[in-house]
Amino acid sequence: MFIGRDRELKTLCNLYASDKFEFAVIYGRRRVGKTELINQFIGEKKAIYFMGIESNAKQNLENFSKSIFEFSTGIQADTLFASFQAALEYVFQLAQKERSRIVAMSFCEPRSCS
Repeated sequence: MFIGRDRELKTLCNLYASDKFEFAVIYGRRRVGKTELINQFIGEKKAIYFMGIESNAKQNLENFSKSIFEFSTGIQADTLFASFQAALEYVFQLAQKERSRIVAMSFCEPRSCS
């Protein structure tokens, strides 16, 4: 159920409609609807959707790589980038051809995020 986030959703839609690069950070307490807000915003839009997990950088890079390749080719692939920098450079090249949306989510406890 999606209730009470119309203002935030409208803000994201306005950023999306902009003709320039936009970057939004969504943060807040646990269980207040951040993930659902993002899901509502993405809707049927073509987007790179990546959710970081509390494991290690290698696993997160693998998951991010898979998200990027699925976005760019439409198929699931086991191809991996050598680094996050290489992955983001590839996304930058994609963005030169087509406006891209990247949703990267990370979760951590406030005391461990500093």
